[in-house]
Amino acid sequence: MQLRAANEDDLPELAVMNKQLIEDEGSSNPMGLEDLQRRMRDFLNDSWQADLILNGSDLVGYALYQFREDPFRPNLRHVYLRQYFIKREHRLKGYGLAGIELLKEKRFKGAESIGIDVLDSNLRGRRFWAKAGFEPYSIHMRMETT
Repeated sequence: MQLRAANEDDLPELAVMNKQLIEDEGSSNPMGLEDLQRRMRDFLNDSWQADLILNGSDLVGYALYQFREDPFRPNLRHVYLRQYFIKREHRLKGYGLAGIELLKEKRFKGAESIGIDVLDSNLRGRRFWAKAGFEPYSIHMRMETT
């Protein structure tokens, strides 16, 4: 497996995978493909990085992440992994965990920690992240008022 930095030409495929990620995690995000493509372009033009996860020439998934300073320990680097997606046809084959290890080895070297957000209702996602070695750190709560 290998990583390739995503670029402008990858935006349509990234938007499709992001839409599937939204569906699979049960997010309430209503964005369509055009909006997701525009948002991904904005991410890549800002301080975010995206990598395609490849098995040979086969696109397996992607990761969108940002390096941040730890607010309590400014001398340490932290990675916020905002989006991580393995295509449906490639799941349960070990690519998800292998992709995380590849990111840690190739992209996240020197980072003290990796943070993620997982929807509480996304049990499958929560199981995956626990298997990858992530542990709960905080709980973000929300109340719908309309």
